[in-house]
Amino acid sequence: MSLVSTHFLFLFLPCALAVYYLAGKRLREFVLLAFSILFYYFEPKRFLLLFLCTVAFTVLVGRLLARSKNERSRKLLFLFGLAFQLLPLLCCKYSAFFLGELGRLTGRAYTFGALALPLGISFYTFKGISYLADLYGRRAVPEGSPLHDALYLSFFPQLQCGPLSRYDALRLSDRFEAGRFAFFSGGVRRFLVGFCKKVLLADVLFNLVEEVFSAPFSSFSCSYAWLGSLCYSLQLYYDFSGYSDMAIGLTRMFGYDCCENFDYPYLTDSVSHFWRRWHISLSQWFRDYVYIPMGGSRSESRSRVYFNLLTVWLLTGLWHGANWTFLFWGLGYFVLISFERLTGLPGRLKRGWARAAWRVGSLLFINLQWIVFRSPSLSFAFSYIRRLFRCAANPLADSRVLFLLREYRVFLIGAQLLCFPLGERLRRLCAKDRRTQYAFEIVSALVIALLFLWALSYVFAGQNNPFAYANF
Repeated sequence: MSLVSTHFLFLFLPCALAVYYLAGKRLREFVLLAFSILFYYFEPKRFLLLFLCTVAFTVLVGRLLARSKNERSRKLLFLFGLAFQLLPLLCCKYSAFFLGELGRLTGRAYTFGALALPLGISFYTFKGISYLADLYGRRAVPEGSPLHDALYLSFFPQLQCGPLSRYDALRLSDRFEAGRFAFFSGGVRRFLVGFCKKVLLADVLFNLVEEVFSAPFSSFSCSYAWLGSLCYSLQLYYDFSGYSDMAIGLTRMFGYDCCENFDYPYLTDSVSHFWRRWHISLSQWFRDYVYIPMGGSRSESRSRVYFNLLTVWLLTGLWHGANWTFLFWGLGYFVLISFERLTGLPGRLKRGWARAAWRVGSLLFINLQWIVFRSPSLSFAFSYIRRLFRCAANPLADSRVLFLLREYRVFLIGAQLLCFPLGERLRRLCAKDRRTQYAFEIVSALVIALLFLWALSYVFAGQNNPFAYANF
């Protein structure tokens, strides 16, 4: 069941909200946990037992970690829990890749096929690791009953694609206690915005991207290749940021705060800053649980610092998928971020035109990286990139580009405009006058409602697609 499915919108979510708010304060976490398990039940049922066992065992190890006073026992418990967390992920996501590569090296064919990927396994595994690491490092203490811990690991709004929130963040918000209606309505608004981004932008652009990336290279032109790559950069952003908005909105509907996951990443002025704006919770996870424990930037040896960075970026690539394309993608970011770190760029640039050139170059690099990310193989990625800069003229492809630009012009213009915080800036301007602020809130609410109805028509017509990041 997806967050944009009609079953979720008109059956699951209303029932969850009604039961949650009708239940007593002591039962609310139990209600959320029950609905989270029910949400997972609607996925392929063969993974439900694995999911429940993983959550139960993680909570058991976490509680034992918190109670144990013996440091040796705590270390063994943590390592055992860590191995238990990683084993299903390694088996389901990476076994076929590693065995295939082993077969190439040994000349033997392994018939072990790829396993189906359980819903959200990369996300709930990383949440489980952070939960155990925070308890082991005494950065967090267990709260309430074990049901609270189980809810953190299985909370359904964040189960499919994150964000990777921390254990100590799962508590009722002070703002919710101060004004429940305002907090709840803010969550509804955020959910609707994410829903519209996903359905009206990401899913529409998906059709254009699929056409370009599935076309034979013999039918390409430079403009056709550029159209596909730029649209994929926008599609992936609105798909994932749309889900994050929906998850944040749902979390707030139940009275909890949720960490932000995107901050207008295409406004970045460098490759390094891009990753402070894109998938923020994942970047922070690798920083706190891999980079800093390895020594981070505090290492005396400069080579050790860059080895730590290399490890983080290779693991980041591997986290996204078991393919050489993802490892190459992670390696590419390591190289550019290390270069910016060594040279001090773009901070050392004094002239405006130089800073603008670096910004354009960074966005170009990010776009090329998304081609590698989207490609089924490195050879496909390199062939596609070559056609961005060197491709024979193809009148049919160029005429197709003009047709697609006319056909999708409303969505393309909207996707580009929403890369900028125009709504936030307009809200700040209107906040200077109370009447203008009220008018802005009313108009914006009406616009969001109309866009939501438009998006619903796409869902009823079956024109929406699964979340792209659900595959990772």
